Amino acid sequence: MSSEIKNSIDLDRVLQLVKKYPLCNHCLGRVFAKHGLGLGNDERGFAIKTILQMYVYSKLMNNELSIEDLKIIASNAGDPLTRLYEKITGEKISVKECFICRNKLSRKYFEDLATRIGFDLVKNNASSFVIGISISNETVFRELDVYREIGLETSESIKNELKREIGKIVSNVYGLKTDFKNPDVMVIIDFETNSYRLIINPILLEGRYWKRGRGISQNPWFSKNGTRRYPVSIQEYLEHRLIELFKTSNIIIHASGREDVDARMLGNGRPIIIEIKNPVVRGIDLNTINSVLKTSLLEVRLDSLSSRSRVKYFKNKYSRMAKVYRLLVYSEREIRLEELSLLEEYFKNTIVKQQTPTRVLRRREDIVRTRRVYEVKNRYIDSHLFETIIYCDGGLYVKELIHGDNGRTKPSFAELIGSKLYPIEIDVISIQY
Repeated sequence: MSSEIKNSIDLDRVLQLVKKYPLCNHCLGRVFAKHGLGLGNDERGFAIKTILQMYVYSKLMNNELSIEDLKIIASNAGDPLTRLYEKITGEKISVKECFICRNKLSRKYFEDLATRIGFDLVKNNASSFVIGISISNETVFRELDVYREIGLETSESIKNELKREIGKIVSNVYGLKTDFKNPDVMVIIDFETNSYRLIINPILLEGRYWKRGRGISQNPWFSKNGTRRYPVSIQEYLEHRLIELFKTSNIIIHASGREDVDARMLGNGRPIIIEIKNPVVRGIDLNTINSVLKTSLLEVRLDSLSSRSRVKYFKNKYSRMAKVYRLLVYSEREIRLEELSLLEEYFKNTIVKQQTPTRVLRRREDIVRTRRVYEVKNRYIDSHLFETIIYCDGGLYVKELIHGDNGRTKPSFAELIGSKLYPIEIDVISIQY
């Protein structure tokens, strides 16, 4: 057995290591973490020390080591090297503090910390978790000093051991699963103070919303004097229905763009992600959630859990996807059927340049945006009224496409037919996603 171990672990190098550094079983075992299977680092470290004891004894018998050498090794390595020293000399010997962990690491340390963490996770209704470790630079540097003696090829970090051993106990004892991608709770352990903190991740739910009435904003909208501009917002609609359900204090919505307050959102709905902050209640069935989010005026339909990367996607690519609008347009002068046909013919795959509209100039940068109109279909209603269906890029200001915004949008419907035009109603009837 001794020769097999020596073939895989250079005992002379181990001997030099423990002559230089006091190391507990855990910290010595981590140096050789890739040797053996199904062993904890403490078991591995003790096994190496056991073989080392036999190796040291043979060297003593061959006069290759002195009693003074044995004393240094025993005080640095502890049991079973201390037993060898006491057996040979008849003297008791004290063991030095571990150079890396300062004698913190032990099975009891893992179990005590895991018990406290598991209790708090259950209290917060978590079903999944992930553990992170905060550790001082001094501890990291001490560990690296040791690893430089042997090399990093077979070692693992103290952070990895802490995460694995504590996480394993929490999972086994409390039935919680480790989730590295989307955990309910992140546990950050401060190794230096033996404390920890919980970061309760929000619940992210993805779906779509429909707005079947007008005068509804996405978020509460107040004027400068503090009065409400509009009586209803999607944000408040969700808060009133979900705060009590999830026992949360805050809900945030992430939508793929936004329609005007006076526009309805129809068709296939607008994609939305609801972020539920610090929920006390988790695991609510989507059907239960959806049942409280449907009214004749507003409906939100959630169909899956989401992620932070999806929120980013919503903010970037999703909001620029093509859309189809329906507008009811009033013309100051009488319009002719051939003019509506002209608009259809002209706005086929047409580039439109829009300087920031006057109506949003106070809150948006004054730049020129380029968007494309793919197709227009018009329906004559009477001599001053027509309906238009516009298929265009996301981000196009369709009201300005109609009236031209005093030349800030070119080309426009008004410019092309030479009449003042006023959008009366606007609906989003499709978002391509």
